[in-house]
Amino acid sequence: MKLIYSTASPYARTARIFVHELGLGEQVEEVFQHPFENPAELIEANPLCKVPCLIDDEGKAIFDSQVICEYLDALAGPRLFKEIHNDWHLKTLYSLTRGLLDSAVAWQQDKMREPGQRSEFWQERFIKSIDRGLEYFEQRLDELPKEFSAIHANLITVLEYLDFRHPGYQWQEKFNGLKNWWIAYKEKPSLVETQPKA
Repeated sequence: MKLIYSTASPYARTARIFVHELGLGEQVEEVFQHPFENPAELIEANPLCKVPCLIDDEGKAIFDSQVICEYLDALAGPRLFKEIHNDWHLKTLYSLTRGLLDSAVAWQQDKMREPGQRSEFWQERFIKSIDRGLEYFEQRLDELPKEFSAIHANLITVLEYLDFRHPGYQWQEKFNGLKNWWIAYKEKPSLVETQPKA
């Protein structure tokens, strides 16, 4: 199998974390491609030209980070979605991590626009949604699965993407409980080896 990724994409990072956590490194070749360069292989596999994109051993493409992560988990176990699949509350928390990723990425995309095209209105909405989402988790950390899970992978990806793209946000100063929770996991090899890069 081949996983097409970029080092800056938090969505691709979640898939890479799954590859590492599930011990699938020998089965999944990680291939860096920058989607903004419109690589032919990526476009052929995923008409949206987005990463991550997984090409299975039969040459079939699987895309969207959640679909890829669920596929990898089913292939290996399951493990990282094991507690989540049959628990509506945990499914909701997992969905919140995806929404936080969406807000953080949309904020970055707006920041990349020309100064006259940026929207203070939308940036404020993105920031407020992140504020509320992280506060929601801050109050519910004891409700997360005890073992490292898809929720952990996504939430840590959110936090470290904020450090990467929005260092001025300073979530560690705002959410001490989340900071302490993150510290307990941040040295995991799957996280260290997939740190975001420009």
